[in-house]
Amino acid sequence: MTWVVALCLGLLLPLGHSKTVHIYVSPKGSDGNSGLDVSHPVATLDKARQLLDSSGIKGNTVYVELMGGYHNLQSTLHFTHAYSQPVTFRAYQDQEVHVTGGKQIPAHLFTQVTDHNALNMLPSNSRSKVMQLHLPSAGVTDYGKMSNFGFYRSRTSWLEIFINGEPTRLAQYPNEKFLNINSVPGGRHGKIITYSTHEDSRWVHEKEPWAYGFWYWSWADDAAAISNIDTQKHQITLATDTHYGVRVGHYNPAHLAYADNQGGYFRVFNMLSELDQPGEYYLDRSSGNLYIWPNTKSGTLASSDIITVSLINDCISMDRGVANLNFAGFTLEACRHEGIRGDNLHNINIQNMEIKNMGECGGVHLTSSSHVTVSRCEVYYTNGGVIISGGDRKTLTPSGNVVEDNHIWKFARVGGVGYNGISIGGVGNVARYNHLHDGQYTGLMWGGNDNIMEYNHIHHMCVNSTDCGAVHSGRDWAARGNVIRYNYIHNVVKNMPGAENRGIMLDDQYSSVTIEHNVFFQNQYHVNIGGGRDNIIRYNVFYDAVNYPLNVDGRGLRSTGNQATLFNTFQRYPYTSPPWSTKYPKLASITSHQPMAPMGNQIYDNAFYNKRGSSIVQYHGTGLDKKEYFDIHDNFMASPADFWSPREYDFRFRCSAETWARQKSVPQPIDIDDVGPRQPTGPKYMQKAIPQHHSTSHPASCTGSIVG
Repeated sequence: MTWVVALCLGLLLPLGHSKTVHIYVSPKGSDGNSGLDVSHPVATLDKARQLLDSSGIKGNTVYVELMGGYHNLQSTLHFTHAYSQPVTFRAYQDQEVHVTGGKQIPAHLFTQVTDHNALNMLPSNSRSKVMQLHLPSAGVTDYGKMSNFGFYRSRTSWLEIFINGEPTRLAQYPNEKFLNINSVPGGRHGKIITYSTHEDSRWVHEKEPWAYGFWYWSWADDAAAISNIDTQKHQITLATDTHYGVRVGHYNPAHLAYADNQGGYFRVFNMLSELDQPGEYYLDRSSGNLYIWPNTKSGTLASSDIITVSLINDCISMDRGVANLNFAGFTLEACRHEGIRGDNLHNINIQNMEIKNMGECGGVHLTSSSHVTVSRCEVYYTNGGVIISGGDRKTLTPSGNVVEDNHIWKFARVGGVGYNGISIGGVGNVARYNHLHDGQYTGLMWGGNDNIMEYNHIHHMCVNSTDCGAVHSGRDWAARGNVIRYNYIHNVVKNMPGAENRGIMLDDQYSSVTIEHNVFFQNQYHVNIGGGRDNIIRYNVFYDAVNYPLNVDGRGLRSTGNQATLFNTFQRYPYTSPPWSTKYPKLASITSHQPMAPMGNQIYDNAFYNKRGSSIVQYHGTGLDKKEYFDIHDNFMASPADFWSPREYDFRFRCSAETWARQKSVPQPIDIDDVGPRQPTGPKYMQKAIPQHHSTSHPASCTGSIVG
């Protein structure tokens, strides 16, 4: 009887199965349509979002099919609640779809400049090249605000212009690199600087000039409005203070082997008088006139060119608690702030997207979230790539977040420091098989516990800054259990005055990370241990550093500057109780034995080639060559011929290196074809085949020996 009743009741309950519903969206559609068949699409993504909660659609598996063309958002696409079944916004049948935070401007609205005042301001070489648009005539009146940026600062961009998907920039001087500060008449914390160029004679009639620079430290950039320009003294007065003050600079493009002199270099921008090359623009906010030298092949604008101005802030946002939402296969571009953002989310998937031309912070910025996946995306021309955090550090519950198989590049377009390619934080995040390159500062920044960074290809970072790591973390003793393995990290050198750059930087006594099975080459230093503890560095290839393979110091012995932060941070967590005490027993006893000393670091079973000689480590400071600080043993000093073909990124061991590796049970280095994206990235319409590298050279004879 009980079974029969239960069966009968069961027939009255939902079976837990949903049907599949398709909602069609087309720029040629109408929001008065049903959207439920391809012949009657709605016109806007926001209307499709509203339909998700309508009768007959709510509770089902839904595909929002975005049909080809430009879908210009009128406001942020904003999601407020979780969905019980997966909801996916995707390109319909892999068509080329652009979702933008802007507006397209017809080319015929741009005219030649005829105003005599504007022509006189323009450089002579650009007067016949620059075109003009009266923005209000194109229906654009919101120009945004000029605001500070740089050094981890969040801001919303001003109006920007993109031509055929390529960004333009506010006109600047110099066009490349920086000017030196010659003197600081008001002292470090003043706002007055001098310089040596006579170019400033052109700047006196500028309405809203700005300056951007690394004013005091080469690891801290900042932008500030200019309140006064004195061309007689070649002197600028800034309207606001900079982060750390100002100092005399030592920037010299002719000499890249700088000493430790920091900062003191800048450029000016937002100047009509410096609009002197393709891809630059200036907006006169008082008149609404936009002046631009198009960055097209012809240098002019044709009806086929797609000119977009950014208007809205975030493209897509999600409130706390949103779940089961996916985005796939289309381009997201031209918003003034971020591409996709949200907090405290669950089960969010972002796949095969092209995310570009964002004004600030990130293409994807999802915090305190779980089971987020960002995969196979192209992210570029942003100011920050992918920012993901989640998991519970107090309980060490992993987030399940994964950032994999992405191509992330030129992700610090306006400003540098703090605008990272990938930033992960919390517990149990994974960043793997990504290709990161061409960043002004860090490529991969991490924080928290038990994160894994593997199979990434990272290169050409720290371009305009120093004291920087391509992979970087710092100042957190509690951040244990992290692993960096099977990565290729190369071409991270010092181009500016200041401290050296590193492939991996363990800053300010960062401790307890395992760095293994990586290949490093042509970095200033490959790895730095900045006074931290319990780091393990093993089974790596360190090839051809500009300075030394590794640089280590004992900064905690000579300064207590980080002590309060270090102690306060780890004491927030139950580090003396399970699971912390069982997973990280050395942390539980850290205060009992010279806590500020660089205890317990191990460097062994690495193969290295070093032009400077037989040492794998450079000690920065005295009294550091103690085994209890840095236990360095069984590393193999190789010659270039001990690797198969370094010129072709082939670092397989051979000859003496192969013999050593066999004796020590050290595996062969990972192949470069096994790092970076495993599948084509971006929407279908832009995908390219994954390049392969195969060695064709024939190695010569080789020698080598085992050292310390």
